[in-house]
Amino acid sequence: MTFSASARLRATLLVGLLLGLGFSPLTHAQSADQSGLFGAKQSPAEAPVTFPRAPADLLHVHITASGALQFYVDRGSISVEPGQTVRYTLVGKTPDGPRNITYEGINCATRQWKLYGLWNDASQKWVAASGGDWQRIPENGATRVHATLYSDDFCHNRAVRGTPADLARRIEMGLHAPSDNSLMTNER
Repeated sequence: MTFSASARLRATLLVGLLLGLGFSPLTHAQSADQSGLFGAKQSPAEAPVTFPRAPADLLHVHITASGALQFYVDRGSISVEPGQTVRYTLVGKTPDGPRNITYEGINCATRQWKLYGLWNDASQKWVAASGGDWQRIPENGATRVHATLYSDDFCHNRAVRGTPADLARRIEMGLHAPSDNSLMTNER
């Protein structure tokens, strides 16, 4: 069986077209919000959440613009997880005594934080947070504690600063990282 020159040309063009579509950048397109070409959310796999024990060894978080509410991280709860994530128990205390205890994570690679659970003092148990999506960490405002933990204690150049012991030492000593404005402008 012989093929004419035009049939061979059409076959070559068809193969080229199919290969071109298969390796097209559109087939691997991903937008800035991590959604694929057809909107399917693509996020890194996250380690399962295992709640820590009740907070016992509190380290004061040194916040530059702190008010009446003081924040602490439980030393024993600090863990480093895959994907440049630090998990920890955060305790917020008022001078009058009431406290709020949460189990959270900070993703150093994306400058985001997430709420995993709330401590119930009455039952002495963790209650899993519903709808825990990652939230952007702004520089100021109600989540200033997250910005401090991100910039000064847990993260540097979008990576975790070290082991859980290293991170606890930074909080305990009040070590503050120099401001890196070049990174901040790239993260917006």
